Amino acid sequence: MRCRIAIAVLLFLQCGAALAGQDRVLPEDGAGAAIQGASSGPAADFTLSDIDGRPMTLGPFLGKIPVLLVFWATWCPECKAAIPEINALATGPLAEKLKIFALDYRESREKVAQAVRSHGIRYTVLLDEMGRAARSYGVVGIPTYILIDRNGNIAWRKHLLPGELATLLES
Repeated sequence: MRCRIAIAVLLFLQCGAALAGQDRVLPEDGAGAAIQGASSGPAADFTLSDIDGRPMTLGPFLGKIPVLLVFWATWCPECKAAIPEINALATGPLAEKLKIFALDYRESREKVAQAVRSHGIRYTVLLDEMGRAARSYGVVGIPTYILIDRNGNIAWRKHLLPGELATLLES
């Protein structure tokens, strides 16, 4: 009985720490780089495979077009809920002004490919199988959205999809 109580208390504390963690890393005004310890300067280049095994590199887009990085996972309910909105960005009026890369965090190619098919994802999905890209961007939780401006600098980062994305792209 004591073991069950101890386990319950530990789980409760872990959940509380996880919830408190988001409050600590996101500023209340939502401005600037919202993740502590992560750079707000030049974006880090990476090369990752897409779900078909083709390598994709961020570098050719840096300094040419804004890029939205979406750090996600197939098991994440908030990530799944954002798919229609990201699909709309990828196919709507901003499609020519923005490149979207969704970086799946440490899941198998098969699992991610199945999710792409079943959810009708219409933007580029890359596999961050070792979590290196996530670490280079200081990602501390998913989903994390990072907007890289047309100069190749990190302009914005949050755990929620930016509703003011069109305004951010124009600035």
